[in-house]
Amino acid sequence: MHLKSLSLVNFKNYKQVEIQFNAKINCFIGENGVGKTNILDAVHYLALCKSSLNPVDTQNIMHGQEFCVIQGIFARLGKDENIYCGIRKQKKKQFKRNQKEYQKLSEHIGLIPLVMVSPFDSTLINGGSEERRKFMNGVIAQYSRVYLENLIR
Repeated sequence: MHLKSLSLVNFKNYKQVEIQFNAKINCFIGENGVGKTNILDAVHYLALCKSSLNPVDTQNIMHGQEFCVIQGIFARLGKDENIYCGIRKQKKKQFKRNQKEYQKLSEHIGLIPLVMVSPFDSTLINGGSEERRKFMNGVIAQYSRVYLENLIR
């Protein structure tokens, strides 16, 4: 599986952008504050239905705008998967796979496996077992629906 393209509208510092990805390797280079991490966060949204950086969805909408859209096309098992995330102020987050809206966001978890490790994750090494357990729960839940459902309970 790989991400073929990413479209952002009013997401953080991106008014509108479309990015095409290489199937092998992609690099983001730029000055501090230009939005490299925001691109990674958008991919995190498409995989796990949430930001890796900000738990309040509406705070990821560009300042002065009412909504944002994150959309990606993934090549998976020889087919394209169109994943859509729409966030509007005062509304429920909308998440779709191939134009079909999910009833529960947990239905999406595991479709696009993703593990993100950042400098903020030094607690995985230096911290206590609780942080490591939380990280591992997130990884395992992407591969086991039963495990995910037990975590939700």
